[in-house]
Amino acid sequence: MDFDHYQSETVRLADSNDTAHELVPMLGLGAHVGELLLAQQHYLSEALVAATSKGMVARELGMVLRWSALLAHVNGLSLNSIANRNLIKVDERARSLNFPGIGALPDQDAVLSLAEYAKLAAETDQEISAGVDPLSLSVPMLGLAGEVGTLLVEEKKRYRRDSTVDEWPSFVGIELGDLLWYAATVARHAGLALEEVAKRDLERAVRSSSLSSDDTEQKPSFDEGFPATEQVPRQLHLRFQERTANGQAVVTMTLLAATPNAFPGGPIPRGPDKFQGFKVGEVLGDEVTDNSRRIDAYRYHDAIHFGFLAVLGWSPNLRGLLQVKRKSNSVIDETEDGARAIFAEEGIAAILAKQATLSRQFEAPSLVPEDLLDLIALVVEDLEVSSLPYRMWREAISQGFTVMQQLNEAGGGYVLADLDARSLQYSKFPFSV
Repeated sequence: MDFDHYQSETVRLADSNDTAHELVPMLGLGAHVGELLLAQQHYLSEALVAATSKGMVARELGMVLRWSALLAHVNGLSLNSIANRNLIKVDERARSLNFPGIGALPDQDAVLSLAEYAKLAAETDQEISAGVDPLSLSVPMLGLAGEVGTLLVEEKKRYRRDSTVDEWPSFVGIELGDLLWYAATVARHAGLALEEVAKRDLERAVRSSSLSSDDTEQKPSFDEGFPATEQVPRQLHLRFQERTANGQAVVTMTLLAATPNAFPGGPIPRGPDKFQGFKVGEVLGDEVTDNSRRIDAYRYHDAIHFGFLAVLGWSPNLRGLLQVKRKSNSVIDETEDGARAIFAEEGIAAILAKQATLSRQFEAPSLVPEDLLDLIALVVEDLEVSSLPYRMWREAISQGFTVMQQLNEAGGGYVLADLDARSLQYSKFPFSV
């Protein structure tokens, strides 16, 4: 992958706010270099976290490359030109110090791949050993911090109007070139390939990007092709009612309508004392309290699960409540609809409920932090829902929490989960379905 392609894709996938002002990528660069130093600090102080630290280095180095590409873009610079000029600079410096320098410098206008750049940059690395060595890895990390520090200090001076830099884009290009060299060196000494780091980060950017042609058409239902009795209805209409019992609020959830309804007469027998399906008009699941000494909206947390179901088409928890598990496929029944998947979903909901207090209850999809989505991706990596992009998770979380807050504020109400429209709606009055 060449620098031009990497930069163009990074810019294309970036949120418009990421490039609205130069300070955004500048601060992003500083933040993720800081995370790199934190990973190295963990590695140096904790003998048992080497593998974990390497993973953190790979991720944060990818983010450093991403913000470097965006900072170059907002200054009208080509990352490819920056890389080429940097090779000339480090070659001259190496030779001035009586080191061999670069054996064959590419033409100044050559289209460089990240792998080619990393290979050529390595020829000027004075720390010739590769691999995870504390000193060899620490030196280029400190260099990264120094380059970012120089950029940030000069940016501060520009705001105070006492900067002595006349050609700002040229200055940024030189500093970004040095930063690229240190990034390639960090990757090498961490046992990573710079180009693979960039590719992985682009994959993360694709998952996280708000760009989408049409998620509704792109992602089929997870129960498509299964018998109708094992499919979640495409529309679910529910009533949430709150009452007080023993001094605490208790919520019940009633299924008012389901379309299509494969169980018009209610659940059907599936063996001795076993049934499949649901009955419209009956309570769905058990009564729920806040399950906490602290009074909050968690008694309405089923809205979180309905957000998952409506937007992602996924909720092992609700599939269990509706009794539409995919029993015709024993592997799917065990791995996707079983206890482990249900526990994973409940765990995600609990973590989100805690994080929501710090993120304005996820009232907008953009308020869902990317590191939280990374954690969710790790939890569901072996489940079918792992194929869905971050943008859909953000939408599912935001819609679920918005409805949960609306239910809490009103003390109950009506909810419509529409899997075809990938939407979850609240109303104080019944929906016309």
